[in-house]
Amino acid sequence: MRANTRFRASHLALRGLFALAIAGCGGAIGTAASGSGGDMGSGGTAASVTGAGGAGATAGPTGAAGTTGAAGTTGGAAGATGGGAGTTGGAAGTTGGGAGQSGACVPATCGTHKWACWPMPNPASSGLPNPASYTDLGNGAVRDNVTCLVWEKAPATTQGYWQDNSDHCASLTTSSFAGYTDWRLPTRVEMASLVDFAKTGDAIDPTFPKEPSGYYRTGSDWYETITGQNTSGFSWIYGMSSGLTSNAYAKTTGQAYVRCVRGNGSGEGQGVFAAPPPNQYTVGSGEVTDNYTGLVWQQADSAAPSGATVVPWTGAADYCSALGLNGHTWRVPSINELGTLVDEAHVAPAIIKATFPNTKYGAYSNNWYWASTKYGTSAYGWAINFDDGFTGYNSGTATGKAGGPAWDYFTGAWVRCVR
Repeated sequence: MRANTRFRASHLALRGLFALAIAGCGGAIGTAASGSGGDMGSGGTAASVTGAGGAGATAGPTGAAGTTGAAGTTGGAAGATGGGAGTTGGAAGTTGGGAGQSGACVPATCGTHKWACWPMPNPASSGLPNPASYTDLGNGAVRDNVTCLVWEKAPATTQGYWQDNSDHCASLTTSSFAGYTDWRLPTRVEMASLVDFAKTGDAIDPTFPKEPSGYYRTGSDWYETITGQNTSGFSWIYGMSSGLTSNAYAKTTGQAYVRCVRGNGSGEGQGVFAAPPPNQYTVGSGEVTDNYTGLVWQQADSAAPSGATVVPWTGAADYCSALGLNGHTWRVPSINELGTLVDEAHVAPAIIKATFPNTKYGAYSNNWYWASTKYGTSAYGWAINFDDGFTGYNSGTATGKAGGPAWDYFTGAWVRCVR
């Protein structure tokens, strides 16, 4: 067993006093095409100047995109006004096109549930891109208007082991809960998409009821569970009160709540490695564009050039604002956004190494990456560790229970900027 496995076990033990939650996931908000609007109605032929009644007036053509562009079905009121009625028809077509812009949520079909194939929501109050937006469907389910995932509104009120949690989601499918028959455990990155990191104690949008305090199960097994290197049956969990994420929670001995999810096509099973979506990244000029989330990342990090040192949380924003890579404006990513970089199919580092070479990692170290997010109103800053992709904030002590530093003891971290 790798040495950092011990870290993960203590990771959970030290966090037993508060529930997990991370700030983290197919398709952008529906962008139905704008209606082209109707052509201007040709009006009627001028009708006779004697006002014969506009019977000869040809109504203007209905607007091409307008569902209401019936146009001059009333004919001209009198010869001279027949053309005017036709013009109204064209205007109605434009209105129809505008209505189309609201669009419907278009689910992702990229073939994975363990990568974000959609823009990562950020809390509406954060001022960051992709503000979270939800619709209560009124049938016990809530739709995320950014990810297009549909969630069970109220989670199960009792905790259970992994099988209990899985059975709960299966029962929703059997009963066609909210009219759907494809409910399942959410994955790590899907759970991340729900977290409102601007809040503590109940870190979720008020569209959902107040969360029971505790861990929340996911449908993502840890890498070493899938490979068989670790026989404890660890899987990823979240909590909806603090923002902590861990891969070290046993499926058969650790109890957790569950909020089931559905949507966005087919994806990997619980014990199947995460499969990157097709054409996930475009790399060029020191930048990496995620073609699904829309985020553009600095390919290197603050560790370059060689000899650079970690920075305090307060220095992360200064680093990104001064970056100036390719003339763009850069910022520190949110903890949700950082979670989209985690490659569950690898560890040490848990990131696609060919795309992000030289990424730092390592438990009990300063090899963390800062997020722009603070833990509530505290002085602690959130960060992610690509040893496995777990999250934490720098509240630990130099001497932990095992004699070494606490797993969440880090005095500085690296920075990878985003735009």
